[in-house]
Amino acid sequence: MKAYLWVAVLAAAAASVPAFATNLVINGQFDQPAVGSGWNHFNAVPGWTSNTGDFIEIGHASVYGASCFTPGCQVLEVNANRFGSVSQVVTGLRVGSAYDFGWAFAGRSSGGPQRLDVLLDGEAVGVHRSNGFAGWLESSHRFVAKAAEARITFAARDVGGWRSYGNLVTDVQVAAVPEPNVWAMLITGFGMVGATLRRRRQAATA
Repeated sequence: MKAYLWVAVLAAAAASVPAFATNLVINGQFDQPAVGSGWNHFNAVPGWTSNTGDFIEIGHASVYGASCFTPGCQVLEVNANRFGSVSQVVTGLRVGSAYDFGWAFAGRSSGGPQRLDVLLDGEAVGVHRSNGFAGWLESSHRFVAKAAEARITFAARDVGGWRSYGNLVTDVQVAAVPEPNVWAMLITGFGMVGATLRRRRQAATA
């Protein structure tokens, strides 16, 4: 009976924290709109907004001399026609809860020296410099939500490179960090259920 009780408790605990595995970023891998093996400029992209009045450019990674990082292999080139800035307002945050903001960055071949600032609500949480493609770099920043929403921004800076070449981004994520006590409950609970089931099997074969 105790095993069944623990199963019920574990199910309730898991149901209470569904958000920790959920990416709150819309279109974080830039799969929409689909561009096949090419690239295109768009006035509107699901989830994302240009802050510089420029188009938003999405393309297949190979177009920019980069390797695929996500299954769809699509990326955002922040430098569409200028040193652009692209952002999204992430909603559904719980005030006081911790979140991980993650992304993958790469330079573009033939783009020259480039710089990309990553901002959270206007505050820089990451700076990338590149001079051509040198592989993908995964980065993350943990923060505590101060409001129910937060703005994430990728902003290109002029450091002498091509204004319309460079600063590739993909796999953008914002996900809640599970509370330590929930993890402890789940680990302990699964251990107790396993031990109970083992004892029952041993008793049945004795």
